[in-house]
Amino acid sequence: LGATAVEFSVGDVRPSDEGAGALVAFTAAVQVAGAGTWEYDSSVPVARTGARWLVDWSPRVLHPSLEEEDILRIARTWSTRGALLAVDGRPIAAEQPVKEVGVVPGQAENIDALLLTLEELIGIDPAEALEEIERPGVQPDWFIPVGTIPVADYPALDPALADLPGVQVRDGTERISLPSPFADHVVGTTGAITAELLESLGAPYSVTDVVGRSGLERALERRLAGTPLQEVQRVNRYGRVVEVLATFEAVAPESVTTTLDIDVQGAVEAVIDTAPEPVAIVVLDVATGGIRGVASRPLNAFDRALGGLYPPGSTFKTVTAAALLAKGVTPRQEVDCPEEVTVGGRTFTNAGGEALGRIAFADAFAFSCNTTFAPLAAAMLEAGELAETAAAFGFGTDPQLPLPATTAVFPEPLDDAEEAAAAIGQGRVLASPLHLASVAAAVAGGGWRRPSLLADEAAAPLPMDAEVRTVLADFMLRVVSYGTGTDAGVDGEDVRGKTGTAEYAVGSEIASHAWFIGYWNGYAFAVLVEGGGSGGRVAAPLAAELVARLAALD
Repeated sequence: LGATAVEFSVGDVRPSDEGAGALVAFTAAVQVAGAGTWEYDSSVPVARTGARWLVDWSPRVLHPSLEEEDILRIARTWSTRGALLAVDGRPIAAEQPVKEVGVVPGQAENIDALLLTLEELIGIDPAEALEEIERPGVQPDWFIPVGTIPVADYPALDPALADLPGVQVRDGTERISLPSPFADHVVGTTGAITAELLESLGAPYSVTDVVGRSGLERALERRLAGTPLQEVQRVNRYGRVVEVLATFEAVAPESVTTTLDIDVQGAVEAVIDTAPEPVAIVVLDVATGGIRGVASRPLNAFDRALGGLYPPGSTFKTVTAAALLAKGVTPRQEVDCPEEVTVGGRTFTNAGGEALGRIAFADAFAFSCNTTFAPLAAAMLEAGELAETAAAFGFGTDPQLPLPATTAVFPEPLDDAEEAAAAIGQGRVLASPLHLASVAAAVAGGGWRRPSLLADEAAAPLPMDAEVRTVLADFMLRVVSYGTGTDAGVDGEDVRGKTGTAEYAVGSEIASHAWFIGYWNGYAFAVLVEGGGSGGRVAAPLAAELVARLAALD
C-alpha cells in the first residue's frame, strides 16, 4: 500500500466465543502515501499457552476481510490531464482520445520479437519500449504503454494486434501540443516519469505514470494532473479484485490559461527562425504585463529569454535618462558628446569612435552617446539615485514566474567609474531579455509591472512620473526616426525603442551582444542576438520584422 505509518489503538479485551482465548479489539490508522488515512476496526485473537499469550495468526489479524493468499494493493485511476490554454482559451496542449497499445510482460512469449512486430504495425521504437518494460519495479502483470494509435486508424489494425500474446489495447488519451517550435522552452513536454521525477513528486505517482517533463507541463504538474481516485483493494489468489476496502476521492485536474497568444507566438517563431543564433525574443502585453510570445534558440539549450543574464548596454540608458530627467535635465539641454571621456580614471568611447560635439540631450539619447551619459550620470546623480531608479524599473525584483527566470541586477556602484559604466548598461548591471522587454513596457504603459505567464497572476504596476514617461516615449521615437534604431522602423507604424550594443569579454578579446527593446500598438518587446555585435544593425531589423508580422495580424 505504500504505507508511511501505521498506528494501532488497543480497545476492549473480551473472551473468545470459540474457546479459552480472547479477542483484543483495535482500531487501525494506516497512512497511505499520497492518499490519506485508512481507518478500520478489527480484533486480534489470542490464546493462552502456559504463561504466555500468543496471537492466533491468520491474515484476518491484519484485516477482518482477508483470506489466505489475499493481498492488499492500492489502485489509482487518473483523470484526463488538464489543458494548457492560450490567453483566448484556445488549446496549446490538451488530451485527445487515442487507442493505447501496451505490453503485459508476463504474457508475452518473446519480448524482442513482439516489439519488432509492433514496430512494423504501429511504428514504436523497440529500444524505448524495452526500456519502459525493463524499468525497475515493473511487475509481470502490469500494462506497460508502448505506443498509441489514432482512433480512426485502429479498426484496420485490431485483428493483427489481437493475435499478439502479451499485447493489450485500451482506450486512452494522448497529449497533443501545437507543432514544435511553439514556445518550446516555456510549454515543455510530457512523458514517462523518470526516476528523478518519481523521487521528486513522490506518491501518488508510480513508475508507469506520464507526467510533465519540462516547462509549464512540469511546473504546473500538480494543477494539470490533479490527484487520482485511489482504492484499497483486496485481491484474491487469482488476481481478481473481490472487495474495495477504502476509497480516496480524486482531486480534479485544472486546465490552466496562460498569457501566451498563439498568433503573436507564431509571429515570434517566424522572426526568430531567420535570426542568427544564439537569440531570444520576448513580447509583452503592455496593459497587463502578460508574456504574449517568447522564444529562444538554440532549442536544445537553456531558455535565454527568461533565464539569461546579460549586460544590457545602451538599452539601460532608458533607466539612466529617467534618473537624469528627474534631476532636472531637459530634453533640449545642450550636452557634450566627444569622441572619448575619462570618468574616475576609466575611459569611455562611442561606437565607431563617433563624436557629435554639443547636442541636445534628446539627441544624445537618440544617437546613444556613451560620452554624454557616463560623465553626466557620475556628476549629477547622488549615491543610490541610479539604483533607486533601476529598482523602479524592476531591477532586483524576483520575477516570480512558474518557470526559472533570472532577476535583473543593479549592484550599487562603488565609485564614479562604476557609476559611469552602469549608466550605459555596462559594469555589473545584468538583465534578461524578459526583463528588458518589461523596461520598454514600463515606458509604454507609464509604470513598470512584473511580467506574468499565467492569466490569473497579473501584477499591479509601479507608477512612473507622467512627465518623465512622456519624454522617454519621445526619446524612443527619435531613436527609430533618425537615431541608432532606424532599421527598426516600419512604414506607417509608430515604433519606439532603444538600441544596445553590450560589450563583454571573450578571453582577451571584447565582443558585443546586440539588443533592441521597444514598443508598438500595445506590445512591448526585446530582441537579443548573443554576440551579435551592433544592436542597431543586427537586432533592430529583427524588431522591424516582428512589428511587421504583428501588424499583419490586425
